[in-house]
Amino acid sequence: MMKLVTLALVLSAANAACPNKCSGHGDCTVNDVCVCYQDWQSGDEAGGDCSDRTCAFDIAWADVPSGEDVAHGYAECSGKGLCNRKTGLCECFDGYTGKACRRTTCPNDCSGHGTCEYIADVDPGQYDGTHTSSSYNFGRSSTGDSSNLLEHNLLGDIWDQKKTRMCVCDPKWTDVDCSRRMCPKGNDVLDRANEADSACDGDFSADADQVQHVCFAARTGSTLTPTDTVALVYSDLFGSKYVTKAFPIGATGQEVQNALRELPDHALESVTVSNVGTSCTLIDGTGYATAAANTLTGFAVTFTGAQVSGNQPLLDVLIDECLDGCQPKRTGLAFSTATTGVVDTITYDVDYQVSEQQAADGNAYECGRRGKCDYSTGICECFSGFTDEDCSTQSALA
Repeated sequence: MMKLVTLALVLSAANAACPNKCSGHGDCTVNDVCVCYQDWQSGDEAGGDCSDRTCAFDIAWADVPSGEDVAHGYAECSGKGLCNRKTGLCECFDGYTGKACRRTTCPNDCSGHGTCEYIADVDPGQYDGTHTSSSYNFGRSSTGDSSNLLEHNLLGDIWDQKKTRMCVCDPKWTDVDCSRRMCPKGNDVLDRANEADSACDGDFSADADQVQHVCFAARTGSTLTPTDTVALVYSDLFGSKYVTKAFPIGATGQEVQNALRELPDHALESVTVSNVGTSCTLIDGTGYATAAANTLTGFAVTFTGAQVSGNQPLLDVLIDECLDGCQPKRTGLAFSTATTGVVDTITYDVDYQVSEQQAADGNAYECGRRGKCDYSTGICECFSGFTDEDCSTQSALA
């Protein structure tokens, strides 16, 4: 009799099953423990009956640091959403979206007047007014020192550069959600703080125009090749960007002037350009040859006309090679590539620098600071005694 009881117990153990037979999503192993297949679990456990789904993981927006400078580990739904265990999909909190809630949303979807972009993809723009930096040249800074000659990312290794997004507004739209129209900008005719009556004729309109130097400088031991072709980028005060046709760095001032004046929308219809040659001014000549023949050349660009009132953003230069199938087609400036491990470092034998040589004594205020902007229409409502689209003309004496 005892033998029969023992045999029954053995058979019972041999026929025991894991919970719910692991729901068909795992293997039943020793001690009736389910080992779940990938993307399956039970509640918050890796075992159980494998009846629940696992949601996507990504870099956590916020978590408890696990060591010095060690944080933002991987988390389910990036820590900004709840996992729906039945569907395996993250239900993101407001302000977050995407698989694993990995990226932010943009306010009001940019109101239909802009694009929602990662911070890593946004043009860095202008920083300190003495040099220019551009995404056109892959984040390469233009400081005049050795860092100018290396391709690098100005944003560095910011952990959320491919997670956090912002609105990049269409031209003539502004605000964080691109919901407001921009009004014309113009010179405040009564602002004498930065203006002079150089003609002594009672006219206090701007007497001095902004002048920028666009310099091309060879590194020590290198020379310029006048036939190398580049293009200029002009960014206006309303968010528009214009790219000129290509021209050789040995071009005449007239040729460069024509390229700028041919930009659409009459963006720079009154600009003037002259050659400055070896008189081109570098902010910092470190690493460059001294100003001498075959080592330095450039242009002085003077911004004239009411449509460019006040100081303009610094011009940028497209110096990378852009051949068949690319616009504007250009040879770019000479460079060499060295491979260290798996990283290629680009060194430009000739590089550029843009700097402001003379500031405008005028300004560029919304509605000339003599009117209010109707943000729904983008039209200035001028104060009494002022007129023109930017309220920059005094129509009556105060």
